[in-house]
Amino acid sequence: MPSSPANPKTLVYGVDFSGSKTACKKIWVSRGTIHKRTLHISSCCPISDLMPESIRKERDNCLAFLQDLISTETEAIFGLDFPFGLPEAILNGQDWESSILNFSTKYESPDDFRAKCRNSTGNKEIKRTTDHQKKAPFCVYNLRLYRQTYYGIRYILQPLLKRKAARIIPIQKPLQHKASVAEICPACTLKRNGIYVPYKGKNNRELENRRMILSAIKKWKIELEEEVMKAALEDTEGDALDSIIAAYASYRALQEMATDMPLAEEYISEGMIYD
Repeated sequence: MPSSPANPKTLVYGVDFSGSKTACKKIWVSRGTIHKRTLHISSCCPISDLMPESIRKERDNCLAFLQDLISTETEAIFGLDFPFGLPEAILNGQDWESSILNFSTKYESPDDFRAKCRNSTGNKEIKRTTDHQKKAPFCVYNLRLYRQTYYGIRYILQPLLKRKAARIIPIQKPLQHKASVAEICPACTLKRNGIYVPYKGKNNRELENRRMILSAIKKWKIELEEEVMKAALEDTEGDALDSIIAAYASYRALQEMATDMPLAEEYISEGMIYD
């Protein structure tokens, strides 16, 4: 592994994203810094804890806050767990940038997005190349993911791309003074490390699995503050832990970017998961 990434960012955010009506509670953000090739995660909280109290209830406000955070943290990398693109079968020859910029015009709502995707594929669930390679659980318009995909692309990627306020890797090359934004998937990261076990729930089994995952994470060149560990154990829905894993995947994305390997054509059009 290279001694230092080509993109010298030392601030890392992991974001467990949500498009639900309760997004202000469901979106968790972990923040860390890289020092001597170790990721130190110092905070982990719902996004509402970072926002002014007067605007922290509405989903649109939370998504706008996240977009602004990415725009202003210009020396950071952000890992977000929603799909950054669509399968080539749905793109129908359209390039990635056009598909993102035209997304809100083509799809009026989450349900419209899912219906049109299913209609264009004969009601089949078609995964992207990266979904197959990284063993992602669902395709981008699956019933359990389509809202996340819609709100992520519509309210985060599209405005960032329009404003040229961040760099969406690996499709866009990273630049100094602009945040890098990477697609991550906690399930893929856990699968790659052989610890994909049930950890979301209130039972003792899930609690012990969260404890086991945190123990494994400590071997990945990560240091966690006590309050971060506490949040991950106590959040029974697993969002806190997912944001920590997202931060780790973002850290790995920095290392992958340093290798400067050529991208497969499918990644350029569909996006790529960093795990």
